Amino acid sequence: MSANDLQFKMHDVYEVVKLLKYSVQIESITAYDNYLLVGNRLGHIFLYTTSPRVQLVDCNKTFSKRPILQLTAISECQIVICLSDERVSVLDVSRDKVIHLKTPGLQKTKGASYFTVNVKTPDGLQSNPSNTVVRLCVAVKRQLQVYYWKGKDFLEHSENINLPDIPRTLVWCDQTVIIGCKNEYYLFDVTMEQVKPLFLTGKNQEPIITKISDTMFGVVKDSHLIVMSTMGKVAEQQFIKWVDTPSIILYDEPYLIASIGDKLYVQTIESVESSVSRQVISASSKTMNMFTCKSGLIYVSSTLDVCCLKAVPFSKQIKRLLEDKDFQLALKLANISDESIDDKEKNVSQIRTLYANDLFEKKKYQESMREFLKLNTDPYDVIRLFPNLLPQSDSDYGEEILEKEMEIKIVALIEYLTEVRFNLLKEPNVKNQSDILEINTNHQEQLLQIIDTTLLKCYLQTNDALIAPLLRLNHCHLLETETTLKKYKKYSELIILYQTKGLHSKALELLQKQSDDSDSNLKGPERTIQYLQNIGSNNIDIILQFSDWVLKKYPEEGLTIFTEDVAEVEHLPRPKVLDFLIRNHKNLIIPYMEHVIHVWNDTNAICHNALIHQYREKLQKYNSMSMQADEQTAQNTKTKLLEFLEQSKYYTPETVLVHFPLDGFFEERAIVLGKLGRHEQVLSMYVTVLDDVNRAIEYCDKVYKSKNENCDQIYVILLRLLIDPPDSWLAGLGDVSKPAPNLEKVIEILNKNAAQIATPDVLKVLPDEIPIHRISNFLVTALDKAISNRRLYQVNRGLLYAKLLKIQQQRIFYESQNITLTEFNICGVCKKRFGNQRYIN
Repeated sequence: MSANDLQFKMHDVYEVVKLLKYSVQIESITAYDNYLLVGNRLGHIFLYTTSPRVQLVDCNKTFSKRPILQLTAISECQIVICLSDERVSVLDVSRDKVIHLKTPGLQKTKGASYFTVNVKTPDGLQSNPSNTVVRLCVAVKRQLQVYYWKGKDFLEHSENINLPDIPRTLVWCDQTVIIGCKNEYYLFDVTMEQVKPLFLTGKNQEPIITKISDTMFGVVKDSHLIVMSTMGKVAEQQFIKWVDTPSIILYDEPYLIASIGDKLYVQTIESVESSVSRQVISASSKTMNMFTCKSGLIYVSSTLDVCCLKAVPFSKQIKRLLEDKDFQLALKLANISDESIDDKEKNVSQIRTLYANDLFEKKKYQESMREFLKLNTDPYDVIRLFPNLLPQSDSDYGEEILEKEMEIKIVALIEYLTEVRFNLLKEPNVKNQSDILEINTNHQEQLLQIIDTTLLKCYLQTNDALIAPLLRLNHCHLLETETTLKKYKKYSELIILYQTKGLHSKALELLQKQSDDSDSNLKGPERTIQYLQNIGSNNIDIILQFSDWVLKKYPEEGLTIFTEDVAEVEHLPRPKVLDFLIRNHKNLIIPYMEHVIHVWNDTNAICHNALIHQYREKLQKYNSMSMQADEQTAQNTKTKLLEFLEQSKYYTPETVLVHFPLDGFFEERAIVLGKLGRHEQVLSMYVTVLDDVNRAIEYCDKVYKSKNENCDQIYVILLRLLIDPPDSWLAGLGDVSKPAPNLEKVIEILNKNAAQIATPDVLKVLPDEIPIHRISNFLVTALDKAISNRRLYQVNRGLLYAKLLKIQQQRIFYESQNITLTEFNICGVCKKRFGNQRYIN
């Protein structure tokens, strides 16, 4: 915080009340509860009551003949510690009398120059003096003596601690005693009994120390007060400047009071390098002593006068500070006031809100937003500070974008709203009652709607690259956001808005319109294709509706709407897509079905049947056109059809077969008939129609290898067809002559496949004109096969008979065994006694 930020206005912090006037010089004062003690140069000690008015209670004029240099009251024990005649003594004031207590434990304090005390009372035990721990540290020449109070005397706590110089002042903070010598400050760790130097005092200056808290203290060097911790580290707000070197400093939270010349200067720790005082109090003469009786009540003495400083009520100070816009000090006073917790929290919140708004007015936007965050202010109240960002605002903030201040202002708001948004989204909405949960959820949703809509407007002014990430997970108000994005022609972002809100039709209509605009970044079909690929099967009707124009203008790219390898596309209902393509885009059916079957491995019979039908229709079309240029395409299609008929296991042969014409597609029909197991029809087609016996033999080999029932009959069928071909396989379809018997091929098949052919059935169909020697190989192989089969039969029969004998032997053995069952035997399965069972015949 710079000095320029601390232009404080003076106000009344304390009121001065004159109490006493003496004719003999005052040396020391102390106070406790409603009592004031004054010690003078003659060794007299005066005890006054201060309530309801200052009145002398007792006076001890025989205590000492030397000046009373130091007095410290310990109200918990009703005693006063006194330094006079270079000796520390204890006075009893419990009976409104100043009585000197005999304390043998303090005899070693002869030569004392200063002392300090530390009083600790456990929380909740303040009413019991025996629980109060009082420790005393006395400077005796170049040594420190530490004592503790027990009974009615001080006892030594530890060995004397040697010092490099004679202490002139001491202050005790927690477990540390701060020592001020002529030229240097030191720290004494009471627990470790160690002394370490801090730094030198100022030139020609007496050491001055003041306690700020149990862990903080301040020391004066030249015209500065240096605030430090008991660990010896300088605090963050380290230097507090005064108009001159103080002679006395006292801390009365949150104020520091310093005696400089014949005036008292009041400052706060936040004053830092500025020496501007909160209040300056004039005195008739130089202040010699100051003592804090309690917060807001300070006794001050000069050479002959005693007065007190009474703090102006905090409520009055706060009111004045708020008028002066001194919010930081107002907050401190509100926090330490003695009001109830609820009232204190309310006042603090009001002050911080005023402070945050004041920071905003001073154009300290980031600091202002941080305060609003701490206050958990309603985001809408913060947004109202930006009129151009409010809902339904007609203001044009285009010109303001150019202003640097406006940009800084918007950036601060963005940081604030982003943090609030994060906190809202991470807050669990778990409540015990459902109605409370619903109210809380609705309120949160409204807040998020306001925040996201405002963030979008902010991004439009600062960094429009952040709009898209915001919209992908947004709570924006639809109508207002739509209007704003259209105004700035942010069509890509508008598409994202529609998509996140589920308004797919509006998004796709906009994409279709923009696809024809050459100046648009959405021109062409790419964004439409991507959009349709990602909205899933629940929107299949929309996908089909808006894919139509893409498929018409860009068929290859458009087909990826239904074939892209993404989960949403793969799970689209394929029969519905197929139906759509059949009705509107027949040229895309084959590539779509090929992708579905060969890439996605679809096993649906509908898809497989459809692909076969499309191949067939395409071939029929080519055949009818008889164009030379399409021969290669037709051949490729035919190859695909034959391979698919052969390899696919999922089409329905009966359904497919009826669509093939009788006057063509003979190879295809043969494959389908084979799938139906109509072997004789297949072989007859190969032999009589296609005149391709080799294909017939290949078919027989394939059937035989399948090991189906009666697979050895397949060759018999083929041989019969070759020996006696059918009379009229294609009767009525044209001038087709009956094929001649092919006995040479019969002899070749018999000799080559002798082991696979059912011999008895073949012998029945062989014609007499085939010479025996031509089929000798077949006959020898058949005979060997028969002999081998017989031997195998005999061996199996012998093995089975041996097994039967063994089983009979085992039966005889087990039948010879006796088992006795009584009513005491228990079944191992049902755990019941056999005697209790009822047998039903």
